[in-house]
Amino acid sequence: MPRLPPSLLRKAYRTSPHIRTLLPATRDIASAAHELRWIRDHVRDHPTPSQRLARLCRRRGRGEPLQYVLGTQPFGRLDIQCRRGVLVPRPETEALALHLEGLLRRGALPASRRGELAIVDFCTGTGCIALSLFAGLQGAVPRLLVRGVDVSPAAVGLARANLRRNVGEGRLRAATAEQRVDFVLGDVFDDAAVEALARARAAGPWDVLVSNPPYVSRDVWAAGRGQMGYSVRKYEPRLALVPGDDVPAYAGCAHEDVFYARLLDVAVTLGVRVVVFELGDEGQAARVLRLVRRREALRGAACEVWRDWPDVEPQEDEARVMSVGEDGDDEIQVVIRGSGNVRSVLVQIPEHS
Repeated sequence: MPRLPPSLLRKAYRTSPHIRTLLPATRDIASAAHELRWIRDHVRDHPTPSQRLARLCRRRGRGEPLQYVLGTQPFGRLDIQCRRGVLVPRPETEALALHLEGLLRRGALPASRRGELAIVDFCTGTGCIALSLFAGLQGAVPRLLVRGVDVSPAAVGLARANLRRNVGEGRLRAATAEQRVDFVLGDVFDDAAVEALARARAAGPWDVLVSNPPYVSRDVWAAGRGQMGYSVRKYEPRLALVPGDDVPAYAGCAHEDVFYARLLDVAVTLGVRVVVFELGDEGQAARVLRLVRRREALRGAACEVWRDWPDVEPQEDEARVMSVGEDGDDEIQVVIRGSGNVRSVLVQIPEHS
């Protein structure tokens, strides 16, 4: 990370000593001023607000994510608690969840046309996706089940706390016999856990599988490239970002893509009709689409790619279609929706699969 010029540091200090403290993390005065307002709002009712403000500014200035410093992050209708050891929800993840909710509410996906919907969210983390979908679909789907699954006990505990918090604060209606959301400990690579999940749906198969799994390569993590800067690598859990060294290998699959390969197999086992994955970039999206094409059970699946902001019209220089090829097969053209960087993939599985 380049050093800040002394002139910028002096200007920041003249504006406010707290802005000077925040500047190493924010890198510009305007962003530091915004964050200072949020931190001030956060400490307003504290018994010693000035001391608390100074402490939180020092934490943020050392690079700790603002969400950990404040303890929460807005996500759609909800307020999500954030703690060290569990990945911070990103705005792009929020956009994915809200776009998926809108499609399901409108009956635009085959899984959402029966008045009943069962959604499983693997690698749920804070529970932000699962809770957002539950909140948004309660008024539209009479019989609704949303289950978040994570291998981390800290994540499952935090997701359950976020459920209690948002029900208690009136942002989320309490669960009923017909509409339920829960969070369970489970390893997506554990066949017994997946089979138990399949058996848990006595009423029929699961409808939607959504996941923001670990997808960062070991090289990108080690080098701190892209969004894997100092703050992320120091404060956020590697477990949630980089597939572990002990995960199974898949033939012809890069290590950073192994969760997608496994989750596609899980989708077939659970009988889902809709799969949505968050991912890293256009190259990874193409590799995931090739994984879909290799699976006989997913032949005929309709796919599309979403950018960071799938509800926003693309800019003139943003491609609206991507070509995906595989040795020995013809290329297919996949629609790209939205604006920003390529961020997720939607797979709609035919009923005969």
